[in-house]
Amino acid sequence: MRSGRFAMVALLLAVMLLAGAAIPGSFSPSAFAQGLGSQDLASQDKDLAAVLRGMENRYNRLKTIRLRFEQIYRQGRQVIRRESGTLFLLKPGKMRWQYEEPEPKLFLADGRNLTLYVPSENRATQMAMKEADDLRTPFAFLLGRLKFDEEFETLETSSEFQPLESGNVVVRAVPKRLPERVAWIVFEVTPKLQIRRLIFEEPGQIQTEFRFADEEANPALAQALFYFQPVPGTELIQQQ
Repeated sequence: MRSGRFAMVALLLAVMLLAGAAIPGSFSPSAFAQGLGSQDLASQDKDLAAVLRGMENRYNRLKTIRLRFEQIYRQGRQVIRRESGTLFLLKPGKMRWQYEEPEPKLFLADGRNLTLYVPSENRATQMAMKEADDLRTPFAFLLGRLKFDEEFETLETSSEFQPLESGNVVVRAVPKRLPERVAWIVFEVTPKLQIRRLIFEEPGQIQTEFRFADEEANPALAQALFYFQPVPGTELIQQQ
């Protein structure tokens, strides 16, 4: 995968998982989760704005996150590749994608640079985060700028994708900017306002899907997790 596209994929997930700004208006995620049953939450005629507010407010309160992820690449309906590992997020703007299967690799954002390290190639590719800014239509969330209604042309519940679990809400969003890079985004939200899955489609019917599990809120994470320390002999490529 090109490092630029990898950066786009990784930033997209961090955007959705570690919110920096809430949609205006007071809202209690816990009250929402307690007040609605699974069947009610899954209903397409529920107040989608309330779901989005609750989701943003929930993640806005978190400073760190650790979770398991599975990443699935598709061309059309054909699965091309599956990968899995552990994701660590730390506000503001730091993330560590620790891929474990089928082969180890590491993607880091330290707040200034993005680094992709593939041990089997003994090579690391690095670029400034600001250089990836034009790739991230919905990625401003990571920096605390996103408001759903400003970033997306449409936001609606969708029956195109069946939820992974009964009671989850599936939302389809069309970004306002860079339609040549991201055609649409689908995210699945649990009754507890956790993001369970995210799918986005690029031109050519290329889809990337992420599934999340075992989310841990506000774990103690060392700053050193988010900085790249190459082993001796690693080839470092600076990409402009």
